[in-house]
Amino acid sequence: TMWEGTSGDPCDPCATWCDAISIRAGFYGDYVFDRVLKTDTTKTVDDMAAALATGTSAAVDAVAAATRDNAAYGKHIHDAEWATNAAYLALNIWDRFDVFCTLGASSGYFKAGSDAFSVVGLFGLKGDVTTVAQTNLPNVFLTQGVVELYTDTSFSWSIGARGALWECGCATLGAEFQYAQSKPKVETLNVLCTPAQFTVHKPRGYKNTPFPLPLDAGTEAAANTKSATIQYHEWQAGLALSYRLNMLVPYLGVKWSRASFDADNIRIAQPRLAATDAILKLTA
Repeated sequence: TMWEGTSGDPCDPCATWCDAISIRAGFYGDYVFDRVLKTDTTKTVDDMAAALATGTSAAVDAVAAATRDNAAYGKHIHDAEWATNAAYLALNIWDRFDVFCTLGASSGYFKAGSDAFSVVGLFGLKGDVTTVAQTNLPNVFLTQGVVELYTDTSFSWSIGARGALWECGCATLGAEFQYAQSKPKVETLNVLCTPAQFTVHKPRGYKNTPFPLPLDAGTEAAANTKSATIQYHEWQAGLALSYRLNMLVPYLGVKWSRASFDADNIRIAQPRLAATDAILKLTA
């Protein structure tokens, strides 16, 4: 407790707010090691070419768009980790209610199948990289791979309130609400699948941009790209019943949490050399 007014009876007509409130400071840590997230995507996509349906590349049409089922729809990210370290500051009222905020830093790690991250490719064209045109659309969802990404450590904050709703002897029923927010950048992106295996440090891409991407996507000369970021929002609400036994306070509680991690539909191209610098002129 940094500062505390003299305690007193809240029904006392002579009591002042200085008698009722105190300010407390401390450390706040929140560590999530195994969270399961569900993708929030449209059921179909309209900016990809038709799926390959024949063994001859002569029949491949990579220009006309077709409505297709979205491979990422309904998928889960089964390994999501999030860590927050912050300073804690609370305004306490009558030793019953806290209004608090935290200021600190957060970082995360995510891993899932490549279908959950909508990894796509263009297959079936004849020739080398010089035959790919600006109008060509991806036509294959790569679903048999793994994608993982690490974020940097970025500023985070939260606000909330907690309080004792009911007290009887040594038993207390309390409730808590908290909202947290952060926006870290993606530090490393790893993609592991049969057609493509690559790592991108501090990836950049195209946000809310439909296919096809510019021809220089993935090269150092790519323009109009933005850093990949994760917009994190979380709402928490909890209810717990505790009972004081001398110096021990066992409790039983439940907590509801809704977290969202939004990447702004960013599309990141596989790193490659520019066409003029290509060595073998192979497409991937």
